[in-house]
Amino acid sequence: MTGVGRSIILLIGLFLLFCSLSAAQQVLDRIVAVIGDQIISESDLDMQLTMYVRQMGVEVKSEAQLGELKREILEQMVNDRLLFLAAQKDTTIEVTSKELEEAVKEQLNRVKSEFTEEEFKAQLKAEGLTESELKKRYREQTKERMMTDRLLASKLSKVSVSTREIKDFYQIYKDSLPDQPEAVKLSHILLEIKPSSETLDSLKSKAERIRKLAEEGEDFPRLASLYSNDPTGANGGDLGFFSRGDMIPQFEATAFALKPGEISGVVETEFGYHIIKVEEKRDNQVHARHILLLVGPSEKDTARAEQLADSLHRLLLEGADFAELAKEYSSDEESKKMGGELGWYPVEQMTPEIKEGVKNLEIGQVSPPLTSQFGIHILRALDRREQRNLTLEDDWDVIKDMVRRKKTDEVVSEWVEKLRRDTYVEIRL
Repeated sequence: MTGVGRSIILLIGLFLLFCSLSAAQQVLDRIVAVIGDQIISESDLDMQLTMYVRQMGVEVKSEAQLGELKREILEQMVNDRLLFLAAQKDTTIEVTSKELEEAVKEQLNRVKSEFTEEEFKAQLKAEGLTESELKKRYREQTKERMMTDRLLASKLSKVSVSTREIKDFYQIYKDSLPDQPEAVKLSHILLEIKPSSETLDSLKSKAERIRKLAEEGEDFPRLASLYSNDPTGANGGDLGFFSRGDMIPQFEATAFALKPGEISGVVETEFGYHIIKVEEKRDNQVHARHILLLVGPSEKDTARAEQLADSLHRLLLEGADFAELAKEYSSDEESKKMGGELGWYPVEQMTPEIKEGVKNLEIGQVSPPLTSQFGIHILRALDRREQRNLTLEDDWDVIKDMVRRKKTDEVVSEWVEKLRRDTYVEIRL
C-alpha cells in the first residue's frame, strides 16, 4: 500500500487520509452501513482501514485481502456505533465540558509536539484543515470514545472471577501466555510547573491592553497577527463560522451574545485569555475572530519548581521520608495519598525520560529530578523484576486480570449481539 506523509490526523489515530492499493482507486463517499439513524460512509471506513494498516504494520497484497479487511473493520465500526447509541440513551453516562476539553487539549498538544510550529501550520494546510476544524473533529471523536468507555465500565463493574476460573484458565493457556515483562515498582513526587498568580495577572493585564487597542479602532486582524498565540493569528484570528457545541462553553457563550462588529471583554478559559470579535451571524452560526494569550508558566515559575525539586532531592539524600514529602508536595493527587506509590510499570512502556531515569536505579534509591511533559519528577525504585514466565504462585493478580478481560470480552460480545437484534442495522458493502 502506498504511504502518506507524516499526518496530523494519523498521529492521533483519527480521521486518517486513505491511501488505496491502487493509485487510480477513488474513494466514493457512499453509505456502507446504517445503524438506527446513524450512517457510516465509505470514506469513514477507509480512514479506519488506513489507521489499522499503519498501526498494525499490515501489508496488503491483493484486492481480496483488502476487501476482507474492510469487512472486518466495518463490523467493528458498526459495533462501536451501537455502543455509542446505547451510551447516548443511558442518562447516567455523562462527559462534562471540562473533561472533554482537557482530553482534546491533551490530544492536540500531543500532535503539536511532533512538529515545529511551522510544520504544524503547513501540515494543517496540506490536509485542508484549520486548527478549529481539527479541534472539532477531536471533540466529536473523543466524546464518543469517553461515553462508550464509561458505559462499558458501568456494565462490566459487576463481572467477577472465581478462583476455579483462574486456575482453569492457567492450565489451558499457560504454554501460550505472554512473558511477564521487565518492570519496576515506583514511587514518585511530581511537581507540576504552574503559572503563578503573578504570571496570570501579568498576562491578563496584557490582554486588557490589547483589548483597549482594539476598542480604540486598531485593526483586529493585525492585532491578532501580532499578539495571538493561537495558529489562527496568522489569518487575523479568523475562526470562520461555528455552531453551538463547537467551542468551549465560556468562549461560545460570549461569542453568541455579541452583535456583529462588537468586541468582547477579556474571556478566561482553561487555554488562556481571549478577546473575541464577531464578524457575522447567520441562522444558528457565528463568524468570529479571536486573540488568544495562552496561559503557561514563566521562566520564573519554572525556576521556582526546579529549585523546589532540587531542595526535595537533597532532603531525600539526607534521609527524609519519601512518602511524607510526596504527601506534602506532590501534584499527583492519586499517588500522593499512597505516599507517591505508582505500582508496577513495564520498562518498555515508560516514556524516554522516565526510562532513562530508572535505568540504573537500585531498589530504595531515588533519582535526580527529571522533567517530562507532566512536570518535574523525583522517582524512587521500590522493587524490580526481570522478564520471566508467568506462574500462578507469583502472578496471581496478573492472571486474574487476564481472566477478567476475557470474561468481559465475552459479556460485551453478547451485549452487542443483543443491541444488533434490537437496532436496525444494514450493511451495504
